[in-house]
Amino acid sequence: MIRAYVPEDNQMRAMTADATAVPADAIWIDVINPTREEELAVERLCEIEMPTREEMREIEVSSRLYAEDGATFLTASVVFGLDGGKPGFAPVTFILAGSRLITLRYSEPKSFAIFAAKLCRETLRAAPEEFEKPSAGNGRPQTAETILIGLLETVIDRVADILETVSADLDGIGDDIFSSSDRKKPTKTGDFKSLLRRIGAVGDLTSRIRESLATLDRLLPFLQLTLDARKAVSKDSKPRVKAMARDVHSLNDFVAFLSNKTVFLLDTTVGMISIEQAAIIKIFSVAAVAFLPPTLIASVYGMNFEHMPELTWTYGYPLAIVLMIVSAVVPMIFFRIKNWL
Repeated sequence: MIRAYVPEDNQMRAMTADATAVPADAIWIDVINPTREEELAVERLCEIEMPTREEMREIEVSSRLYAEDGATFLTASVVFGLDGGKPGFAPVTFILAGSRLITLRYSEPKSFAIFAAKLCRETLRAAPEEFEKPSAGNGRPQTAETILIGLLETVIDRVADILETVSADLDGIGDDIFSSSDRKKPTKTGDFKSLLRRIGAVGDLTSRIRESLATLDRLLPFLQLTLDARKAVSKDSKPRVKAMARDVHSLNDFVAFLSNKTVFLLDTTVGMISIEQAAIIKIFSVAAVAFLPPTLIASVYGMNFEHMPELTWTYGYPLAIVLMIVSAVVPMIFFRIKNWL
């Protein structure tokens, strides 16, 4: 699918285009899960060669950040699917080709929908001289560079929002772990399984965000060099890119903190499981020790020797029963005094 954003009536209008009619005046062309015909249509219009899905997945910096045929290609991993409960991340390629921005993606990050809705609500105005291509209207100017920067800002803001959610989840997990340790009754095995699943989900999401931030951290310096090479860019573009770089660095520090906290909570949960297991084993050990003397007495009188004087006593049987009860109760009282139970 091709979604083109065209300036019209002082606003940016979104329209769905097919492979035979890609608007030539589109400033932003968003290519989503394209067919080969749609890729060829965009390539002909922008005079570029779009990367394949396999090339977008390559991890080498030279394969993700490069200039070719007068266009700049920047690929970053973007987190998606958080609202659906199945978070993941997928590469997205941003292409600056002349006065157009082309985005190539095979996922649906929410940040794109947020930015697109915001972009279409804004009023455009005539761009000053430092812009490469003016936009008609009397609001905010939009070019390929400003749209790219705004889109990246939205992606980073979305990552920050996700990290805030992750931090709140970890706080909730910590409260559940330490509140379970205050209970007098043993915690159920299912509770620990639920905690481990929650910690694992948070850890997986944190690692995905870390990788996404790593790709953005490599992308922004290259974008800064690209803006330096382009003659006509807005005066606030470079400061905005520097601000994004600072935000990414601060988010990386926060992700490291969340990773350490996740490991701490995981170790705490495993420790709580070990404590619960030790308590159960202690109960069995105490029970074995308590019932050992009665078992010994019963075993003695269960032997089939011919000469056992106690077997002929009138009160032999009641005495054996009382002796077994006393031998079981006395160790239990002793264990209670020692606070072993």
